[in-house]
Amino acid sequence: MPFERVLASVPVPPAQFPFSRADLRLLDAVAGCGDLAEVARRLGLRQGSVERRLDRLDKDVDLALTRRGCHSAQLTPAGSRLLVAGRRFFRQVDLAARTEIFGSGPEALDAPDVLSIASAEPLLEDVVEDASATLGVLLSISHDTPHGALRQLADFSVDAVHTWGLDTPHASVERAVRAYDVLDDALWVTLPSGHPLADRESLALADLLDENWVSEAGPGSEVLVERVFHAAGLPRPARLQVAGASVVRGMLHRGDVVGLGSPTGPALHTPNLVRRSVVERPRRTCSLIVDPAVVPGALAEQLATLLTARYLERFAEHHQDMLRDPWWAQWYGEQLDRQDAGTAHHSTEPSPASPPTDSGRLDVEDLHLLRAVAQHGSINRAAAVLSISQSALTRRIHRLEFRLGARLLLRSSRGTSLTSSTRKFLRQLDSFEREFHGAGTAARRHPGRVGHPGRPAPQSRWTKAG
Repeated sequence: MPFERVLASVPVPPAQFPFSRADLRLLDAVAGCGDLAEVARRLGLRQGSVERRLDRLDKDVDLALTRRGCHSAQLTPAGSRLLVAGRRFFRQVDLAARTEIFGSGPEALDAPDVLSIASAEPLLEDVVEDASATLGVLLSISHDTPHGALRQLADFSVDAVHTWGLDTPHASVERAVRAYDVLDDALWVTLPSGHPLADRESLALADLLDENWVSEAGPGSEVLVERVFHAAGLPRPARLQVAGASVVRGMLHRGDVVGLGSPTGPALHTPNLVRRSVVERPRRTCSLIVDPAVVPGALAEQLATLLTARYLERFAEHHQDMLRDPWWAQWYGEQLDRQDAGTAHHSTEPSPASPPTDSGRLDVEDLHLLRAVAQHGSINRAAAVLSISQSALTRRIHRLEFRLGARLLLRSSRGTSLTSSTRKFLRQLDSFEREFHGAGTAARRHPGRVGHPGRPAPQSRWTKAG
């Protein structure tokens, strides 16, 4: 582990974890196109240089990060994991530097060009298009179960998750995340048109206890139908099948089961089904859960508002007749009010500060120099350990101060040391490194597995936003 070694009076070898920003850009380019000639063009290198750098990176981290042919390359599961973990590490460094060294505040962070989202809910293509047009961010969407989507976030496979839960979502995510409410989603019951109860305007759950039910499993493997019946003080239906969202829709479409659904979800257009309100009015919460070190709060709030708008447009498009029911009309009005409040908040919120260029960001070598000074207490001792002169080390840190536009050193009659804000930043760096090393260790333990459900879930730490 690079910055945690006991340094002897010999030159310190270059750090292997985390890799540099240039290494991160290289993996990003491979993930973005896969053609070695195009990767070289994007980075301004020769193809041979790209291949040598990939070979060197595999050797440095002792993992095969790419699979390569004569003219192509693609990331291995370990490469994908370390790309996400590396992106998070450097964004944590940038955020901590903005907050501690520059004093710009926790939201002074630029948004990523491409936001990776795992979704447990079907997303319309116009959400992707609108995010590009209105928010200036591209969305890379993968679909999974609610539990699997949250594990993708825990496994550094995605930057955010779009999912649902019956309470505050219980995310199996080890690191801190932030949740933004998207919709207070009311549920209805879907049943065959020939069902004896199909002619009623609304149905009580007690009347449906003996039906052949199908249900999705939500976060924490909670079963939607089972939880709804339990909340109504009723036992679990005896005939209850649990399946993924797509299988549930298919079984409902065939008309041989009863299930719970949402009028804001994709409509099941088939004449052999009817949808009825439920007397108990069950609801679930749809949320956007983000890694706050990667996704700025302003962007997350705007994306959550955009998702809310799409849900409500889908309801109004397919189920306008339901607004004649006073309860559904009131529910719809409440959701519109919440959406309007979010939109008003965004319109008055100042834009995040402009991000610095790469020349104004700390890279691994810079962190290594600052860490050496912090560990050894003075420029004199750090210079001896690094096998350079005191004046040379001082000049290098001066150049770093000039490049960053921030003060890093204190000069007094007792010598030269780091400022208190820089020391506080370096203390935060310890946790960032440990997290990155953990991702590397997990990649070594499971080199062929990333972003899939089925692994033990660690404890979660939640910060509720808004």
